[in-house]
Amino acid sequence: MHWMLLTMVVVMAGCASPKPSRFSDAQHRRAQASMDCFDAAEAQVAGGNYAGWSSGETTCLQRLVAADCASRAWAKDGDHQSSEAAARYQSRVLEDCGADLTERVRAAFEAGL
Repeated sequence: MHWMLLTMVVVMAGCASPKPSRFSDAQHRRAQASMDCFDAAEAQVAGGNYAGWSSGETTCLQRLVAADCASRAWAKDGDHQSSEAAARYQSRVLEDCGADLTERVRAAFEAGL
């Protein structure tokens, strides 16, 4: 009887162990950096004077700033995978901006807001 109880405890303990993450530590760091950068970019753009800009332009600027910040944070990993992820992220942001990537958005971004 004692061995059955012990076996049940071992089996139950094995079931209670956390499920392994399908994401690597680097992927978790990149995701956290992206969220932190997005929050910082949102505050940075909100503090600027963009009267007359469309919401698409300000959103594009915010995304550009966030992507630049995240790319710099990811580069600290120093691996090829992080560099490629950063390049894909920046390309996707540029593509998603589309027509909202106007000259004044480019100029504000390049001037550091």
